[in-house]
Amino acid sequence: MRKGKSIMDNSILPILPGIHVTILSILFAVLIVFYFYSEQTVSSLKEQMNDLRTKVAQTMYNQPRFPLNSSELEEYFKDNTLNQTNIEKKLWELSSVMGSLEITKTAPPHPRMGEDYIEKTIVESAEQLLKMITVLTYVYPYCERPKDANGIPTGISNIIRKDSTPEWKRDLIGLNFYLSWFWQTRGDGITRLISEYDAISAKKNTKQRTRLNFPQFVADFFTQVQFIQTQIIPELSEKSYKLNFYENKFKIKTRLVFAFLLSIVMLIVGVFLPLFFHLYIKPPYIKQIELVLLIVTVLPYLCILLYYLEKALELEFR
Repeated sequence: MRKGKSIMDNSILPILPGIHVTILSILFAVLIVFYFYSEQTVSSLKEQMNDLRTKVAQTMYNQPRFPLNSSELEEYFKDNTLNQTNIEKKLWELSSVMGSLEITKTAPPHPRMGEDYIEKTIVESAEQLLKMITVLTYVYPYCERPKDANGIPTGISNIIRKDSTPEWKRDLIGLNFYLSWFWQTRGDGITRLISEYDAISAKKNTKQRTRLNFPQFVADFFTQVQFIQTQIIPELSEKSYKLNFYENKFKIKTRLVFAFLLSIVMLIVGVFLPLFFHLYIKPPYIKQIELVLLIVTVLPYLCILLYYLEKALELEFR
């Protein structure tokens, strides 16, 4: 009996739970700090990206609108999907109108291609441009506004605040890049077209005191496009990169779940089992059980330390 009592007195089982409780307490404290830090960081980045989406909408908010109907809207935007191909094709055609008309003027006279034909072509083309700009200004991905019964944005209510999504970011960057590039490379053709239209409109509306300044209308739109391209999209890309870094590189959710599962296992194996064995298991098996429990419960900590040591060695800064 004395020998058995001596073995039990020298057992590490009574102190093993205390060791693991101490380690797990530190682990849980680190987990809680890491969770709140990562959650706050991710939430802050998402909110900042949502703010950028609202900022894009506010950039276009004060743009005037040119009258259009729902069928003209659907040509470029239907079923909540932006038809960028149609937009690019139409813009390219409109930028070539004045060049085509100049060729027409130098060609031999044609009964159907007189001054009336030229004026009609300019008016129709310019109004298509103005309507397209109105569509782009008042709908996704630039601006989100309530629509009337015909699906036309009212332009009266406040901007609808929506969350930033990868799809929205992709559509905004794709469309805005094209519009920015288009204005820099083909803007002269658009400027000439809208200036001719403005002159025609001024002749037909001599008694009208106030009217829309069409060249300024177009120039303001593309100025906003350039602002979004140079000021908002770089910031959006930067914050998107940081968000992806935290969500994918850190794998916050996966690692938190793994840490909690490991903590639960260690709580059972490192705390409850040693206490159970200490109370109910008698010599001569107690020493073998101690050794197994010691290895099993210490090995995970060692593996975790080695894993993060490897990650630390991979860091580029000193």
